[in-house]
Amino acid sequence: MIYFRVWWQIVLLIILMLGLSYGRFKYEWWQYKIMVFLFEKNVKKKNKTYTYICLGQKKRVNGKSKRIWEVTLCRKDQVEESLQDIKRKLSRNPPKPKEYAFGLVHALFSISKELGLIEISNECTVKREQGFSVGEYITLLAINRAVALNSKSQVRKWFDKTALSRQFPDISESLTTQNILNQMEYLDEEIIRCIEEKVCKKLYSEFGLKSDCFLFDPTNFFTYIREYKKNTIAQRGRNKRKRNDLRQVSMSLLVTRDECNVPLMHETYEGNVPDVTHFKQVLALMERRFKAIGLELHEITLVFDKGNNSEDAYKFLDSKRIHFVSSIRPSMNVSKPLLNVPLSEYEELWTKKNGRKVFGYRTTTTAYLGKQNALISTFDEDTFALQEYNLDESINKALLKLKEFIKVQLNAKPQWKDPISVVDKIERDILKNKKLRSIIVISVGKISSGLEIAWKIDATARKEYLKDLGKSLIFSSRNEWSTLEIVKTYRAQIDVERQFKELNKRDRISVMPMYVWTDQMIRVHLFISVLALLLSNLLYRKIQLAGISPSKDMCFEALEDIKEIRLYYNDKDPPEVLLTQMSVLQRKLFKTLDLKRFTGK
Repeated sequence: MIYFRVWWQIVLLIILMLGLSYGRFKYEWWQYKIMVFLFEKNVKKKNKTYTYICLGQKKRVNGKSKRIWEVTLCRKDQVEESLQDIKRKLSRNPPKPKEYAFGLVHALFSISKELGLIEISNECTVKREQGFSVGEYITLLAINRAVALNSKSQVRKWFDKTALSRQFPDISESLTTQNILNQMEYLDEEIIRCIEEKVCKKLYSEFGLKSDCFLFDPTNFFTYIREYKKNTIAQRGRNKRKRNDLRQVSMSLLVTRDECNVPLMHETYEGNVPDVTHFKQVLALMERRFKAIGLELHEITLVFDKGNNSEDAYKFLDSKRIHFVSSIRPSMNVSKPLLNVPLSEYEELWTKKNGRKVFGYRTTTTAYLGKQNALISTFDEDTFALQEYNLDESINKALLKLKEFIKVQLNAKPQWKDPISVVDKIERDILKNKKLRSIIVISVGKISSGLEIAWKIDATARKEYLKDLGKSLIFSSRNEWSTLEIVKTYRAQIDVERQFKELNKRDRISVMPMYVWTDQMIRVHLFISVLALLLSNLLYRKIQLAGISPSKDMCFEALEDIKEIRLYYNDKDPPEVLLTQMSVLQRKLFKTLDLKRFTGK
C-alpha cells in the first residue's frame, strides 16, 4: 500500500512537472499525455540486476514508434527517498553549477590521513583545546603549498574553491592571516624536528620504506628581506641563483635514494654559513634521525658532494661506522696522479641511450681517514662534449667583448692609451679567469695613433685544459661494492637536486615567494614546503606501486583536472554533487587512490 501511494506521488509529480514545463519541450499538452510514459528498465551490475524507473517519450518515425529520449529517475527499491531528486530532475528552472577542486587536493589529503599528519603534529605541540588544532592548520597549509602558491591572506580564498569543506567543516572562517600566523608560532625548531622524526618512523613502520641509502645536499633561497633585528637567518652569501645582491636563507635536505626520493630531514640555517661548516653540525642530527627511524648505522650509506668534505666530517662518519659515497676536488694532491691516467686504461662501465659511454678507473687512497678507501676516476663522453661546448662559448663571448672594447674604447680616452690600464681592464672585465687568460693570449703594442691589441688562441693551452674535462673523482668507504655500483650511487645525487628544483619552480610546492621575515616564521614556512614535497612524493610513490606509469607531472595534472560540480537548486536542500567526466588515466587514479570515499555518496 505504501509503495502504491509513493508510485502515484511520482506520477502526479511528473504530470505537474510536465505541465509546468509546457514551453520547454515545444510539444502540445495532449502530446505529453499520450507520448510521455513511465517504464521500468533492468540493469545488470556486478552479477546483480537492479530495476530502475525511467521516464521516456516516443514519437512515430516512418510509421514506427521510436523512443526519442529517456531519463532515469531512481531505483525501484529507492522510490520513497528519491522523490526530491526526481523533482529536481524535472524542474523547469535549471540548477546553478559551481566548480570546486577535487582530485589532487583529496589525493594529498588521503596521504596525510594515512600518515596521521594531524595527529602527529598535535602530539608534538602544546595548545589548549580552543578552535581548530595546529595539525589541521599545518595539514591544510601543506596541501595548499602542494597545489598552489598563495600568501597567507589567500589561503581562505583557495580553500573555498576546493571540495575540502567536507573534511574540514567550518574552518573557512578561521583561515585568516592572523590565525595562520598564530598557529605557526607553536612550531619552533625542536617541535619541527619532533614532527619529522615521528613522520619518518611511521614511513618505515607502516609505509614500507626500506631504503638504507640517503642523499644529502644543501641549497639556498634568495629573499627580499632587509636587515631586521628579529631575523638572523637571512644573511648575505654566495647565492646559487647568482642573486648575491640579496640576503639568502640556506636549507639542507636528506632524501631516500629510491622510492621517489622521500624527504626524511631538513634543516634551515643562516645564509652566510658555508656548506662544509653546516655539514659538520648536521651530522649529529642525521645520526639522531637514523636512530629514531630504527636503522642500523653500519648498514647506512650517505651520499654527498665534495663541497661538504672535511677531516672532522669523515672522522665522525668513521666513528659511527656510517658508510659514505662522496667525491674529492681535482685540485687535491691525491687527485693529480689519477687525472693523468690515460683513458686507454679506463674500463667501460655502461653505454647510454644516445650511444655515448661512461668509463671508470679504480684505485685506492688514504685521504682524510688514513685508511684504504676506493677512489674512482670517471670519464663521461656526454659531460665532456657539454663542457667543451661551454668552453668554446666562453672563448667566443670573451673575443666579442674584446673586439667591442677595441672598436669603441681603445685610444678613445687618455687612460685607454696607457698599456697597463688597458691590460688591467681586459683581465678584470673580459678575461676574468685564469682559464681564459691562458687560452686567449693578448699582446698590447704602441703605434703612431696610440695602442693596438693583437690576440691568438693558444691551442696547446686549450688542449691541456680539455685533458681533465668530463672527469669526476669519486671517494667511497664501500670497498666491497663494484665500481659500477659506486658510480651509480654517486650519480643518484642528481635526485636530491631534482627535489630542490621542485622547491624552486614557481608552480607548486615552491619555497618562493617567501612572505615571512622572522626566524621562526621562515623555519615554519620552509617546513611546510618540505611537508608539501613529502606528501607529493608519497602520493606519486603510491601511484607507481599501483603500476601506473605516466610521469609525476602528468598524473598530478590529471588529478587536478578532476573537478567537483555542485548543482544548486532553488530549494533549501543540499546541492547535488557530480564529478567531471574522467579520462582513462583519471579513472585509474580515481580507483587506485579510492577517491570515491571523498564524494560524500
